Formats: sequence, C-alpha cells, structure tokens
Amino acid sequence: MKTRILFLISRFLDGGIDTVMVEYLKNFNHEKFEITLAIGTKMDELEVFLDRIPPEIGVVYLVSNPHLTKYRKEKVTHKLPLYKKIWNELALTPVHRLQMQRNLDLLLVKSDLVIDFDCSYGSFLQKAKIAKIAFFHFSFASILQNRPNHIKRLAKKLKVYDQIITISNQMQQEGENIFPHLKERFIHIYNSFEREALKKKATEQPNNAYINEPYLLAVERLEESQKDLTTLLKAFAILKKKYNIAEKLYLLGEGKSQNQLMQLAINLGIEKDTVFLGFQSNPYPWIANCQILVHSSKFEGLPTVLIEGLLLGKLIVSTDCPTGPREILKDGEAGILTPVGDANALAEAIYKLKESETLRTRILATVAVHSETFSYKRNMQKLEELCQKLAHEKKYQ
Repeated sequence: MKTRILFLISRFLDGGIDTVMVEYLKNFNHEKFEITLAIGTKMDELEVFLDRIPPEIGVVYLVSNPHLTKYRKEKVTHKLPLYKKIWNELALTPVHRLQMQRNLDLLLVKSDLVIDFDCSYGSFLQKAKIAKIAFFHFSFASILQNRPNHIKRLAKKLKVYDQIITISNQMQQEGENIFPHLKERFIHIYNSFEREALKKKATEQPNNAYINEPYLLAVERLEESQKDLTTLLKAFAILKKKYNIAEKLYLLGEGKSQNQLMQLAINLGIEKDTVFLGFQSNPYPWIANCQILVHSSKFEGLPTVLIEGLLLGKLIVSTDCPTGPREILKDGEAGILTPVGDANALAEAIYKLKESETLRTRILATVAVHSETFSYKRNMQKLEELCQKLAHEKKYQ
C-alpha cells in the first residue's frame, strides 16, 4: 500500500522554495507514495510554475474564493494601502482561516503524513493525528534576532511537528542552539536537483539577443527586505568606473523593489549597462551563458540559484550571509565569498575572478567534485526513508 503524503505550501509563486518543492514532487517514487499538493491561497496568474507539477500529483486549493484572495495577490506585487491592510486583517483573514482549516481537515483524514513545506501551518495542524514534517528554509538567527517573543512564538509552532527539516547544516545547528528542547527533532537535508535535467533546460535558446552578450548575472527576487541587490549595483558601478569591465549586469527576477533598484542604477550612472530581465520561466540558459553568477543577500536558507550554478559548472561570487552560501561554496573553495553589504569587496572578488585564470581553474576543479553533494538521488532517498519511518511509527502508536 502506498504512503499517502499531503504537501502543504501557503502560496505557489516563482521563488526558490517553490522551485525546490517542484523538484521533490517530481522525484518522489510514485510507486511507493501517493502525493497531494494543497496550496493555501489560489494566486491565479502568479502561479507561473504550475505547469511544472507532475500530472500524477493531485493539486487542490484550501482557499480559492477571489474575494478572500484578492488582497493577498496584490500584496505580492506592491505595497497595500493602509485601508486595504486593515480590511484584509480584520474582515477577510478570519474567514480565510476558517475556510482553510475546514478544507485542510478534510485532506488530513485521507493522509498518512503531512509535509508543511514552508512551515506555515503549525496552528492548523495542532490536532492532526498523523505524522507531521516541517521544512524550514531560512536562518533562525537572522529572522529571530534574539527577540524573546519571536523565539517563543516559533517554538510553539515547531513543537507541533515530529521532525523539522532544515536545509543546511548551519541552520540545523542554529535551530538546536535556539530551541534545545527540540534538538532531537532537527535534521538537515540539502535541496537537490537533477543535473542532467538542468543541463537539458540550459540548452534551450531564449528569443532574446541579450543572451549573446558578455554579462554578469544575478537571479533573485527583487525584494530588498531579504536580498541585497543594492550592494550588487554599487559593486557593479565600481567595476565599470574603476576597472572599465565590458560585461553588462543582468538581473533576472521580479519583486516589489524593482522601481527602487532601477532608480538606484540611474543614480549610479550604470542604467545603460544594467538589464532588468524580469521573470524568465527557464532561467537556466541565462545561468549557463553568464561569465560569473553573482548572489547578494542579507540572509538565506540555502539559496537555490547557487546550487543550480554549481550543477551547471559556473564561476560564482556570493555574499557570505547566513545561511547556505558558505556550505554550498565549500568555505570559499567552490566560489568566492564576500562580507554582506561590502560593495568594494564584492567588486574586487568579481574582478579578481575575471582576471585570474589560475583562480578560475582551481575553483572549477572543486566545483566539479563538490557539486555531487547536491545531487538529488542522495537527498531524495533520505527524505523518502524519513517519510516511511514516521508514517509507520505514527500509524502503530
């Protein structure tokens, strides 16, 4: 008999978490597992990855009423005015939660195990009798910042789950240190991708002449609350003015900070060499063809694009933010790490990598070996074994 798994995600957009979840859904052994994906809020045209979900996965929405989802969709693309925030919070959110709980309860009774993939459903799963797994995708230390009330609330949420999967070793250590009473529940499983599938997608030629020019590339959501493309733009301005590099800078992604970043490019005098590519359904040709993949962020969990870059054999420069880049880049052996927010250091690292063939050769040799750490076979097996173990133990308690 197949193990019935219910995957949960609060919304399905175009971010790294969504991309990783799709990889898991594709690579589960469907002879052993029957999987349903429950998306918390229907986001309609914003669900750009919906066609990537395998046909054998059942997809349902917990809340799809347009009156309940309207402001949640708007919030993704721009800042809500105060009156909409108040109306959404006081009038719509209580109804939204009631509908979500009712529909989720109907799915739980038909499942053997639930995987809360963005750790959003702790309060909804308190009474669930089946095994519960949560994925946590961000640095505990960065989001909690030693704030006792935040730590207390998250501890209450995490206590609901039988197992808490962190996506890097550093993140697991943070979780164990901050929540020692939950230490035995933490494990880490790296996000993983199938190398051959990425390479195949990377060969597809986009209908865009920019692909043929030399360029540096950043693939990130344009949201400065977490990302730090401000520092990247400042570093690029240094590269153009101090070193007169020929490459352009391409930013692949969308987000609420786009207008702010475009204005910054103008202020820095680099707007003619900075290209905002927007969302690309297939980013892999852009990654494969870039001179250097650059990642600038304030904090992460395990940045998907860096793993994809490794598997495609790319030269990478990344800020050494918590958590993920240091593990992915093997303490700086598989790429160059620079301090968060240091535009000069970021510019120097990119220029050094451009100019030194010896450095490029050494890094790429490490990339070829270290990238196997993120092969999907090893980590997929670890998750499947955990699911079967927990579902069996809960069933016979």
